[in-house]
Amino acid sequence: MTRRHLLRGVLGGSAAGLAGCSSDGGDGGDGGDSVTGDDYPVIDRWLTETDLGGAADNYDGTFADERGTDTVTVDVGAEGNGGAFAFGPAAVVVSAGTTVEWRWTGEGNPHNVEALPEEQLGESDYEFSSGEAEGGSGVKYTRTLEDPGIALYHCEPHFALGMKGGIAVE
Repeated sequence: MTRRHLLRGVLGGSAAGLAGCSSDGGDGGDGGDSVTGDDYPVIDRWLTETDLGGAADNYDGTFADERGTDTVTVDVGAEGNGGAFAFGPAAVVVSAGTTVEWRWTGEGNPHNVEALPEEQLGESDYEFSSGEAEGGSGVKYTRTLEDPGIALYHCEPHFALGMKGGIAVE
């Protein structure tokens, strides 16, 4: 049992009892289930793991559900990990063929985006890099994720702080 699951049980148990049943799964959607780290345990482990970099403190166990969206934007330099050292959202689920655009916020510079399986639990299905770390608010890195799988990535200069992200591709 992870610390996150223990805290969910302790902190969420009474709230769940009070909330009752919800037809939309609590996500405000149209009846769909929310996507959580339980659905993608490798991504959950990556974002909470501290043996490899820090834990992503802006990850709360839920994924932004962007399935069916052609292009998804991830902020680079979002608030988290003691400053602007996070990806926002930290975890997202997309459909195969979705283009992901990482956009630098201009905060917490310099940053980069790296998916290097050998440095990320050895379980990422994607390998890519935006190159050397850059600063500024006009920087972008784009990648189309064609095949189902997972992409685990991080920012090299802020890896130890927990600047990590994960994408599930369905």
